Amino acid sequence: MLTRPYDSDRHPEGTSLDFIFPQEFETSLEAARATVGARFEVRRFFWRERSEIVFTPPCSYFELTRFPSMGRYLASARDFCEQGEVRFYPAACSFQMHWQEREQRSLFCRIDIPAITGLPMELSNQQLRDTIDMRNPHVRAMLLRAQQELVAPGLCSQLILDSISVGLAAEMVQQFGPESQPEFTSRRTFDQRYLAGLVAHIREQPGRVEIGQLAAERGISVRHYERLFRTATGESPAAFCRRHMLALAKDLLMDRSLLVKEIAYRCGFANTASFSVAFRQIEGCSPQQFRDRLLIH
Repeated sequence: MLTRPYDSDRHPEGTSLDFIFPQEFETSLEAARATVGARFEVRRFFWRERSEIVFTPPCSYFELTRFPSMGRYLASARDFCEQGEVRFYPAACSFQMHWQEREQRSLFCRIDIPAITGLPMELSNQQLRDTIDMRNPHVRAMLLRAQQELVAPGLCSQLILDSISVGLAAEMVQQFGPESQPEFTSRRTFDQRYLAGLVAHIREQPGRVEIGQLAAERGISVRHYERLFRTATGESPAAFCRRHMLALAKDLLMDRSLLVKEIAYRCGFANTASFSVAFRQIEGCSPQQFRDRLLIH
């Protein structure tokens, strides 16, 4: 359980990708991997005499565990309820929990949903209660797969975990975002869920998003789609896609094991030259200069 903020300013929540636990917590790290907008860890805790805690998460994170416990959000002032196998702790929401067992093993996934989807996520009191026992089979399946890739990594584990982090963020917006209309109505608005799905698609398959196909899926012309998209978001579909492709690139540049040309290809650019030009237009520096600055800080 997280109890104090990370020391970083690289993310909207003002946190880094590292978990920080109080020194009095007896914990051991079994596996860890940083991904696109997230960090996964498998940890074991030895609680000794401790059986209760009140904490305010400085960032949002998932927990997958069979550790039995009871919990409640202090803001809702409701009675304790049983926590499920899958739990989600939103940033800055004070939570109280208690337990009886002395040993715990959990998968944690620190996730920056706004950074991944480009969309904020605000939860009502009822939605907060739902996060105590998240009965979402898709989220559970993704977390189980992430745990498998951490414990027994394979050749494509990094790519799989990158996809899982994007999928988790999109699934949360899908479940807790505002209700969307089942069809593209006469107003043809681009709601939060639609944009979240588009961002997930961009990050999973950068460079393969075709405006013509997006327009065809809505049953309108490309020109009409572009006009409606700009009205709803303030930018063109192409600019929206490019911005999120470069956001993905910035995340990947933090992994110094990846070559710049490899990142360029993964982000949908034909070569490093076109990647550098697009990156410089947004960041004012080349990808390599951006990475060098990370080394300084």
